[in-house]
Amino acid sequence: MGSSFGEFSQAWSRGLILLIFVLLLNWKFKIFKPLQKQDFPWLIAIGLAGGLNQAPYYFGFQHLSIGTATLLFYAALVVGGYILGKVFFQEKMTFIKIVGLILAILGMTFIYQFQLTPNQFLAATLTIIAGLLGSATVILPRKLIGGYPEFQIMISYFTVQIFFNGIFSFILHNSLPPFSNTTSWLGQIGYATAMILANWAAIEGYRHFEASLGSLIGLAEIIFGVAFGIILFHESLTLSIIIGSIIIISAAALPHLKRH
Repeated sequence: MGSSFGEFSQAWSRGLILLIFVLLLNWKFKIFKPLQKQDFPWLIAIGLAGGLNQAPYYFGFQHLSIGTATLLFYAALVVGGYILGKVFFQEKMTFIKIVGLILAILGMTFIYQFQLTPNQFLAATLTIIAGLLGSATVILPRKLIGGYPEFQIMISYFTVQIFFNGIFSFILHNSLPPFSNTTSWLGQIGYATAMILANWAAIEGYRHFEASLGSLIGLAEIIFGVAFGIILFHESLTLSIIIGSIIIISAAALPHLKRH
């Protein structure tokens, strides 16, 4: 997609695809619930977090190595989960949780090589911001009292995603590839599918875990990514990947083992 979509055009067009899909889904199955007045501020916050993180995330992965971008994004995602859990849900930052956080970051450094040049500081900063916003997107729905389905919550950030990115796409002349460019549009559809399924799973999952613990468990995405890279793209399974994966699994399991 990188050679065909701009940072903002890929975001608003994907948001539009997903918004249309969710609205059609509700039209067919009537899954939405009436909004509670107390939830409006939280829905706005969720919408801003989910809608504004798409362009910096895309920019970071376009201008950094995959390893560096992944490490920065997920480190920020986990740290954001810890911060939000403490600030909004009064979660206790126990010694075991801190050890889990350190192990998680250590495991990621084993898997991904960190490489950063001076001209990549902007991309690195935006990637970290995307990770922090991403954590807010899936954790703050726990503050909602209306018991809304995940797809209804997602409408808030699909809307922001379209509006904000659409404006900047117009200002910066971010064009869309022609529909005849099937490779780019199939990539966009795949990206949209992954986004909506991942957010659905994350919002539902965080309802059952503390934000900090859920953030650690979410790092399983890295291990699956490594596995898919090996299976689909014949990437090498190195000793550092094995060690890093074991450390990440240990970080996610440690708080639960201590609890029992």
